[in-house]
Amino acid sequence: MECRSCKGAINAVLNVLRTPEQLHESAVRRRVAELLLKDEDQRIDQEALFRRFAGKCFKTNRSLDIRERGTWAIDHILPSQYLYPLSVENAALLSREANNAKAGRWPSHFYTNNELIELSRITGADLNLLASREPIINRNIDVDACVTRYLKVRERSNLTKRLAELRKLLSDYALVDQLSAQNRRILGL
Repeated sequence: MECRSCKGAINAVLNVLRTPEQLHESAVRRRVAELLLKDEDQRIDQEALFRRFAGKCFKTNRSLDIRERGTWAIDHILPSQYLYPLSVENAALLSREANNAKAGRWPSHFYTNNELIELSRITGADLNLLASREPIINRNIDVDACVTRYLKVRERSNLTKRLAELRKLLSDYALVDQLSAQNRRILGL
């Protein structure tokens, strides 16, 4: 799953390959994850990011121009799909093409071992987490705070549908045990 700024470019390439069910499931997971993580993302200083990556795409080593925003992207190294917010430790500078190729893939499914080591060195990200062969759901979030934020948005939305989506994501990601008794009651879990 990609962040909002990358969604359009990635989907233009990938949507033609997806079934209607996959499109719906992806949209639901992205929407719920984005709402759960709302206000969790850190603001990324673009100039500092360019300095940290020496103005080059981490994957291709191609030089990038900070003024040509359409040619580069800030990548969620650990995808937001797995509930990792954007942070200094979770941000890589990629060309638009490399970011489209990564398209929400887990780091070890996109980067080589040497790239993972270098990425950890540059960003301070946990190398064991980056190198994991299977995606790991971020359980280091305040699930109750995320649920509270999720329930406060979109006053006129279909609440029954939204609650079902939220219950499914929390169950699928095994986060129900992190909910307070009150939120479990509210959600019917």
